[in-house]
Amino acid sequence: MKILLVEDEVLIAMEQSFYLESAGHEVHGPASTSEKALILAQEVRPDLALVDIHLAQGSSGIDAARRMTALGIPCLFVTSYREEVEPTREYGVGCLPKPFSQTSLVSAVEAVSAILAGRTPAKVPDTMELFS
Repeated sequence: MKILLVEDEVLIAMEQSFYLESAGHEVHGPASTSEKALILAQEVRPDLALVDIHLAQGSSGIDAARRMTALGIPCLFVTSYREEVEPTREYGVGCLPKPFSQTSLVSAVEAVSAILAGRTPAKVPDTMELFS
């Protein structure tokens, strides 16, 4: 799966990249602002974007997710600020709270991949919330 990281914390983005690439995914980014995320999303056309809510320069991951979803790019929020995300498919498939483990991140991506393919996910991390 081709995945775009929208994350302004370099160490978290490196951790996500390592976990996802180890699981065989193609990772792009990170984009640290919503504007950079949109530019990169249009260039890369990812299968999924993992989006933090609070980005650099006061930028909004929620805004980036809404705009990427409008472009047909599904988004999964990965954030410490779960309470700021409305559980709606208008701009996201679901939310995985930080901190995450390698297992929960990879399982969350696999669950979203199954959902996008019209299948029931084999496993959804206990901490992950799927939006209806």
